[in-house]
Amino acid sequence: MNRGQQEYYKRDYALAKAEGKPFFPYAIYKDLLIATLAIGLVITFAIWHRVEMGEPVNPASTDFVPRPEWYFFFLFELLKIFKGQNALMPVIMATFIIPNILMALLILTPFIDRNPERRIQRRPIALLSGIAVIVFLAYMTILGGESPESLGGEGLPLSGLEADADAQAGAQLFLANGCTSCHAVGGVGASGPGPALDNEGSRGNDAAFYEGFLKDPPGNVMPSFTTFTPEQYQQLGVFLSGLGTKYK
Repeated sequence: MNRGQQEYYKRDYALAKAEGKPFFPYAIYKDLLIATLAIGLVITFAIWHRVEMGEPVNPASTDFVPRPEWYFFFLFELLKIFKGQNALMPVIMATFIIPNILMALLILTPFIDRNPERRIQRRPIALLSGIAVIVFLAYMTILGGESPESLGGEGLPLSGLEADADAQAGAQLFLANGCTSCHAVGGVGASGPGPALDNEGSRGNDAAFYEGFLKDPPGNVMPSFTTFTPEQYQQLGVFLSGLGTKYK
């Protein structure tokens, strides 16, 4: 801060102090007023749009498709942008690297833009940065809201499937029958309660093993897919037996 800026700050501070606007109750009153208006708007929009709570969660259902709340749609979309052959890459980029870069920029903003001007129209760097962030988040949120129901809606990010029609059909069965509600493959799906299946093929079991497993799963945790045809059992078995070896 140069001498001119220091003088300006001192005059502004002296004027504000002379006008007698203490933090309490002046600033508290303004904060309370804005918070009340914001909460009122949220309640009004919720009533206006008749936001539904949805059906109660059924823990026995396997057709639930995981999907974030709307305010996480931008992260949901980032996972798709960074999807690739490495299953960890989209998760690391979208949930760690990118958010932390944005957070670091937010923390460093006061050190980068040292303009003492309080009127936002005279602070082009802060103004344009704020607009860019808001536009980016809004655009990603819209894309995330309009995208297919889950990350798997665009298929699994695996190579090798294109050369095997049975494996391709098995991957579609895997996605269409809610397997991603309990298992993850290629960064798509839930982290539990079932194990990740990225390297399932390395266990050495053949397709026939998985066909038998799917027809009569041990225990009461995983449901049996009794509506499958013999061909569908075989296709899903081919897909599972090649995960991590043929299809990566």
